Amino acid sequence: MEAEQVESCLRLLGLAKRLPADHPDRRRIEHAATGLIRDGRHERRAAARAQATRLDGELLAATAMGAADRRMDVPLPTPAPTAAASTPAPTAAASAPVPTAGPGTNAPAAGFLPGSLRRPRHCYVCQRLFSRVHHFYHRLCPDCAVDNLARRAARTDLAGRRVLLTGGRVKIGHELALMMLRDGAEVMVTTRFPADAARRFGAAPDAGRWWGRLSVATLDLRDPRQVVALTDRLLADGASLDILVNNAAQTLLRPAFSYVLLAAGEASPHDAALPVWRAPGFVPPGTGVLRSALHTAPGADAHEPPHGHARTREHADPHGTLAPTELPGADGPLPDTAGLLPDVAGLLPGKAGLFPDVAGLLPDPSAANSWSARLGGVEPVDLLEAQLVNAVAPFLLADRLLPLMLASPHPRRYVVNVSAVEGQFAAAYKTGGHPHTNMAKAALNMLTRTSAGELAARHVYMCSVDTGWITDEKPLPERDRHARTGWRTPLDVVDGAARVYDPIVRGEAGDPVHGVLLKDYREVPW
Repeated sequence: MEAEQVESCLRLLGLAKRLPADHPDRRRIEHAATGLIRDGRHERRAAARAQATRLDGELLAATAMGAADRRMDVPLPTPAPTAAASTPAPTAAASAPVPTAGPGTNAPAAGFLPGSLRRPRHCYVCQRLFSRVHHFYHRLCPDCAVDNLARRAARTDLAGRRVLLTGGRVKIGHELALMMLRDGAEVMVTTRFPADAARRFGAAPDAGRWWGRLSVATLDLRDPRQVVALTDRLLADGASLDILVNNAAQTLLRPAFSYVLLAAGEASPHDAALPVWRAPGFVPPGTGVLRSALHTAPGADAHEPPHGHARTREHADPHGTLAPTELPGADGPLPDTAGLLPDVAGLLPGKAGLFPDVAGLLPDPSAANSWSARLGGVEPVDLLEAQLVNAVAPFLLADRLLPLMLASPHPRRYVVNVSAVEGQFAAAYKTGGHPHTNMAKAALNMLTRTSAGELAARHVYMCSVDTGWITDEKPLPERDRHARTGWRTPLDVVDGAARVYDPIVRGEAGDPVHGVLLKDYREVPW
């Protein structure tokens, strides 16, 4: 508007003020002015909210966990604590009550970003409102951030201890295996992709220190026969067992093509060699899809290995002994895929644009998955596999390997059942999503609740642990939209591993816990 127009409007309003209160012209002007005032107020508030959102987003994005370039499920390096912010790695004090003072009242000044949130947020751990932002955690209040950062470094002496850890190839299981190996334990991890596991462990800068204490059991936890075969093998060996971590879980039923790159990697040569036991009848997921893709691609004959040079793997005979054999499959060994891995996805119809995630899996681009499934839309195979991996396999391992745990010469032994909030009856809010995975985790919690008391009397301490929110399991399109808004999970895989390790660290410090569900290092209702 021109200045003259504004002055004219103001003169008109001055004249309107002289009119009687019930004059029609005055009422018309008042009505128009009211709308103008209301609209202006709404626009200014919206602009202020938008600015606060932008500034808060920039502040949160300056943290390690909230960074825009953070990749989900990639472990973040734990920063060395400063003199002002460092605290001893907690052990027995881990069940201390949550402080009730105002947010940040006891937190040191070091380690926090300048400025504060325009709109306070609820802490992921303690649910208190906070405004000061820690440099590492974007969704934790100052007190919880300092505490959780210190716990990432909690360690204990496991020299001479033998560990069985399910699902140790990637993510939480991989980080936990590294923690226990670095603390002196002898660790056997289970996986469906032993060659990939060997590559990942071999890439650790300190692998030479503990490589001789790592071994791999290759099996599919969806097949109880293979789980029993592993227990038979361990029982036949007769070596005692000190720690069982039931970490492996199936949250999503993935299409077969998701595993094709991993299957290809199992057929390729690799330098890292580990002792590998393979369950009878085991076939890597994705093998059929890979074979079909390679055998139907142009020039497929060129991918076949020369006669007499089929790639071999360690494979268990019916008696469970190690023996070299061809990679199992209905049509003989897979072609040697060395040098072809970047091209394998391109051989799958409609999958050329997909890139593997941190675990080596090709993502499912579907708009729905197991996480979004409701009752009436859960595939029977999804239901069954979730129970087999999340509840049946842990039960079989704990049940059949108990004699080995009782035979341990060490005074304390541990069974950690890795659970989740999905299996918690006391959770304040439940959606209708993924009822089958909720059932499976609830069943695992009931194993702990039922058996832990009797086991503790025999110095075997069993508990359930919620790892915290590490991975966004929503369908890919929705997850990508969410990520574009700047949203990131509040914790990473190292935080998850530290939570699983916590009851062992506490037990070795003289404060073993059993028969409880631990969430964020504290006992919570079932």
